[in-house]
Amino acid sequence: MGALPYFHIPTYKLFGLIPIQPFGVLVGIALIVGYQLGRRRARLWGLDPNLCADGMVWIVVSGFVVAHLVSVIFYFPHRILENPLVLLAVWSGLSSFGGLVGAAIGAIYFFRKKKAPVIKYVDAIVMGFVPAWIIGRMGCTVVHDHPGKETAFALAFQFPDGIIRHDLGFYEMLYAIVLTAVLYSLKNVRPFDGFHPAVMLILYSPVRFLLDYLRVGDKTYLGLTPGQFFAVGMLLLAVVLIVRGVKAKRAAAAVTT
Repeated sequence: MGALPYFHIPTYKLFGLIPIQPFGVLVGIALIVGYQLGRRRARLWGLDPNLCADGMVWIVVSGFVVAHLVSVIFYFPHRILENPLVLLAVWSGLSSFGGLVGAAIGAIYFFRKKKAPVIKYVDAIVMGFVPAWIIGRMGCTVVHDHPGKETAFALAFQFPDGIIRHDLGFYEMLYAIVLTAVLYSLKNVRPFDGFHPAVMLILYSPVRFLLDYLRVGDKTYLGLTPGQFFAVGMLLLAVVLIVRGVKAKRAAAAVTT
């Protein structure tokens, strides 16, 4: 029975004192890559790259905060009863969909406050976010923090307990490569504002919905994981983006004719 060999990258202590964790390093690299690519895309599309860069700072902060709140509230509510202060411990658990929700909240707040077109800047930021997602999920892969069900699948890992399991972080890393290839093949295709976020959500949400069936230990509501509910919500959001984008495009065309 084939499986990928399990590997572990230990924490390195710089000068024997400062812990350097592989997950944290890769997430840090992902943030830098996403920041630079989003800023560059804003410039190429005629937007203010500095304003875009400032917006991304807000997006990252709000993304991490909401990612943690969603993780604790929906996945580990018992931890709140044990110690309500866990809600403030942003570093202790993150939800990827919670991060997307938080990022959306940060983007809407910041760009509206600056009286800038929210969706135009989100369009550019997504072009930085998706490649960064590859690196972020690489961090999940090296620490194997999303183990799934037992399997005989060739791309699964044989964990230290001898059981071959799906590694959901690894699968998402591979799929993020596909998403990046698709989005960048469409970088010059812009039928309406919000096209690229809509494409990303349409391609990601159904796959994530299905992948969640491979998870173990997740709290469920009405038989579905929180991630699956969020996947449905994100797919509906993609439909809204398409409808609003097409309507706005038609309205602008009507004005100019």
